Amino acid sequence: MLPIDLHALYRPLASGAHAGEVAGIPYLLQPNFPLLLSNTAFGYTEAARTELEARFLAIGAPPAFTVPEDQDASALLALGYRPLAIFEFCQSEPSPRAYWTEQVPWSEAWSISRILTEAYRTPEWRFPFSHAVGKLLQNPHSQAFVAYLYGEAVGAILTYQEVGLLAGVVPRRLDNGVGAALIGRIHPRPFIRLAGTGAELPGQVQSRFVRFALE
Repeated sequence: MLPIDLHALYRPLASGAHAGEVAGIPYLLQPNFPLLLSNTAFGYTEAARTELEARFLAIGAPPAFTVPEDQDASALLALGYRPLAIFEFCQSEPSPRAYWTEQVPWSEAWSISRILTEAYRTPEWRFPFSHAVGKLLQNPHSQAFVAYLYGEAVGAILTYQEVGLLAGVVPRRLDNGVGAALIGRIHPRPFIRLAGTGAELPGQVQSRFVRFALE
């Protein structure tokens, strides 16, 4: 298992028809918008591999396993899996720019989806992702915050169970402090970011984990 329960955190964003467990390894699949942590098995054992690979391939998704950074991944590498993304579980930091942000209701799901799919450079996911965002935000344990710059909505973050799940800034507004404003708005809650985005989404790294997938 991972240091935090990523499976439980990201399950609301995955397809209910494609979640499960094999030999003690939980997994999520979301064929409509393959956001990384909605399409992975959480942990790895050889006993689970064959069946998990079959379930991923059955819906046309590349098999993927997310494991702690310090876990021995030699078996996955030998099978042709490659580390395609590193995630960091971080403690948020306060920011004087947090006043740029405001909490928004589930009815803003379309705008939130636009921002986040632009941030991930996957605009084709906007429509299906907006449905998942709207559903997530009707859960009382979820919140969404949008950051504004010169009156334009340019960044967003989703939280669930007091953890920031997805944060993003539209590319043309990077390096304007928008990400810091988002993170400051949820402080002192922790959040998850892609490695390499620390300058935009500042926070103290608590643990790291790697997503391996077949290319």
